[in-house]
Amino acid sequence: MISVIVPVYKVEKYLEKCVNSICSQSYSDLEIILVDDGSPDNCGKICDEMALNDQRIRVIHQKNQGLAAARNAGLAIAQGKYVAFVDSDDTIENGAYLMLHNMIEHYDTDIAICECRKVKENELLKQVEYSNYNDKLLDNNKLWDLVFGKLNNSSCNKLYKRSLIGDLQFPPKVVHGEDLLFNIEYLAKCNIGVYNEAPVYNYLSRNNSITRSSFNESVFFEIVAKDKAKDLVKKYMPVQMSKAELFCFRARMNVLRSVYAADNELRYQDKIDEIKKYIKQQYRNVKRSLKKKEIIEYKLFFSLPSLYRRIAKYYG
Repeated sequence: MISVIVPVYKVEKYLEKCVNSICSQSYSDLEIILVDDGSPDNCGKICDEMALNDQRIRVIHQKNQGLAAARNAGLAIAQGKYVAFVDSDDTIENGAYLMLHNMIEHYDTDIAICECRKVKENELLKQVEYSNYNDKLLDNNKLWDLVFGKLNNSSCNKLYKRSLIGDLQFPPKVVHGEDLLFNIEYLAKCNIGVYNEAPVYNYLSRNNSITRSSFNESVFFEIVAKDKAKDLVKKYMPVQMSKAELFCFRARMNVLRSVYAADNELRYQDKIDEIKKYIKQQYRNVKRSLKKKEIIEYKLFFSLPSLYRRIAKYYG
């Protein structure tokens, strides 16, 4: 009934715990697809060993192509009526898929959504009390408000219909925001959804994930993704355009902060100039929706650049 797709890359420390949390679900009618995306460690071997111990596990080995391509490879062979995604360093609570399956079946909706909780390594988690949470039916507008309007865009806290996914894929050339774009395209096919606030997906915040001083050019993809999202929103749900414009503005402010924090102003001066021009043009359109600290940050950037630079480096 449910195909669970798990992209795998350089997570040998966390992989077994992740997969075990799926295999031990109280809802057992699962197809578990592990996509070894050319992982250079022992992940491929671990995947094959786990497949020997559970006939529901299928393994794909491929050259490294990135998260989106790994998920697409899983979608290409998924046979379940429903599809779920799990990142290979995360875990899910027991009963999560039983809850999501019952929600989508009982209300006959196009998508079922739960909540995530951020967890630390070796943290002892409190058991989720399912009885404390209730299902909420969402019409098309409320569904867009939740997923796009609140950027609840992870693909990992959702249960999708395979028939609605159809040929839809994660955009392979986007490394920041692929979930957002996938979800917008999927929402365009939806009429009704169901949501439960139970935090049954555990997102791991790794101790060694990213250091403050690190910088990766992939941060610029946030702008690419948000701009593409705005184009899709204009096409499918124009009533959400004010939110789309706000997110495009915030994406550029986020990128500026990262560039200045890493002391990369000279290297990316052309991009900074483009961003400055954009946010200056859009500020009046989004000002009412900005938080007070965002307004202060914007004004500091233009009026007191030296102070903005110091603050960015301190908090970056």
